[in-house]
Amino acid sequence: MHKISHIIWIVLAAISSSTVWAAPQAQPGDVALRHDIQVLVDYGAISGPVTTWPIAWDALLADFEKIKANNIVLPNKVLPTFNRIFARALREARRGEFSYGGGLSFAKDPINIRGFSNAPREKGEIHGNASWFHKYVSIDLNVSATQKPSDGEGFRADGSQIGVDFGNWSFAASTMDRWWGPGWDGSLILSNNARPIPALTLSRNRTRAFQNKWLSWIGPWDMSVIFGQLEEERAIPNAQFFGMRINFRPLDSLEIGISRTAQWCGDGRSCSLDTFTDLLLGKDNIGDAGTTRENEPGNQMAGIDARWTNMLAGIPISLYGQLIGEDEAGGLPSRYLAQFGVEGSGITRGQYSYRWFVEWAGTTCDVLKDPILYGCGYRQAIYKSGYTHEGRIIGHGLDNDASVYSMGAVVVSTEGNLWQVLGRFGDLNRVGIDDYHSVAIVPQEMVSIDIQHTRHSPIGLFEIGIGRERREIMATGANSLDSRGFIRWISH
Repeated sequence: MHKISHIIWIVLAAISSSTVWAAPQAQPGDVALRHDIQVLVDYGAISGPVTTWPIAWDALLADFEKIKANNIVLPNKVLPTFNRIFARALREARRGEFSYGGGLSFAKDPINIRGFSNAPREKGEIHGNASWFHKYVSIDLNVSATQKPSDGEGFRADGSQIGVDFGNWSFAASTMDRWWGPGWDGSLILSNNARPIPALTLSRNRTRAFQNKWLSWIGPWDMSVIFGQLEEERAIPNAQFFGMRINFRPLDSLEIGISRTAQWCGDGRSCSLDTFTDLLLGKDNIGDAGTTRENEPGNQMAGIDARWTNMLAGIPISLYGQLIGEDEAGGLPSRYLAQFGVEGSGITRGQYSYRWFVEWAGTTCDVLKDPILYGCGYRQAIYKSGYTHEGRIIGHGLDNDASVYSMGAVVVSTEGNLWQVLGRFGDLNRVGIDDYHSVAIVPQEMVSIDIQHTRHSPIGLFEIGIGRERREIMATGANSLDSRGFIRWISH
């Protein structure tokens, strides 16, 4: 099998002559946009699933146009949000025009545990972008230069994508961030904590339900498939990444997601079709069906997540959770990592919308059992660099053996300006048995708070964030207190 990165460049070169449709997508990291979309879901303006990012603008437009065409009456307090996001969807999905822009950012001690946020990754970044969405093809190119990058890559094309469409399916060569799950401060299986993995992707443009009577019960549904290429500088150089997620809404109040990922192939490992087939079928436990350390297909994670919403006194209150297995037993995921949360939202008389959430994440295997299994989460005996890309965890930014509570609040104005506060407290790397840990090399207690404001202006979008974090080494009691902050400008 050829390396995915080589295939991506072939695709980028070849599709310039394609004659098919492509749907541009909203990328993860925009907290205000995610909040607005969730408001519209909870009040019935969006019927499709929304916990898989990127989200195709065409999927949202299909629901918005249905509201308009059927003269569906939404509560007056929801109309500012609906009108703002409808206008943005029309603008972002506009065909036949070329657009370009740029931006720059400066940061002091960039945050190293990323939630659903587009906070700067490096101390200094300057970037430019160009987009062209024609009737048959979408091109979204982003390039950036960074100051003293943590991974040594000063030039990046993160956030880029060239896609073509086959019916309701979009095929793309992509370096977009991804976020799979309902959590606000992390996803156990795939988040934007690490830099995006260069990949070939397949996804649905619209999330309409099956018409078949045997399958229509699952309601609107979405699907994403990823074939990605990990970096060369790791224990198994050039390992590949596979991911697949299906999420659906069988009830207006319930969204369910099923996810599966795997690290496999790489230098010195089998990359054959038979190996990939064994991986898909779950034949990858040493000792099962002749599987040995030499022919083990890969390192897999899989699990389920859900978000359920109920109206209490006219206010949406939601419960959500995610269980991701680090291993397999009896054909099903086992040794679960866990995440649970509760959130609520509302709209003030001044038509400011707000959201709050309380969330807990445990990244130790069998975290809901007694005893729990340390040194297991995001680790694997063959792929010794762990569940990482460019040195950062692909799943939850806490890395393994953490137990952390997060509390956040978001306020969005009628103009789309954002105020956000996020607090965390808990334990990192609780026993310290790993040689490598991306956020705490020894067991530590952490308390932090971050505040962010985003404001639209005639000359572009301005973002500013400040944070304070205290850590205490459990073994010695030594503690540190650090401040961080950033400022960013993005042209319209």
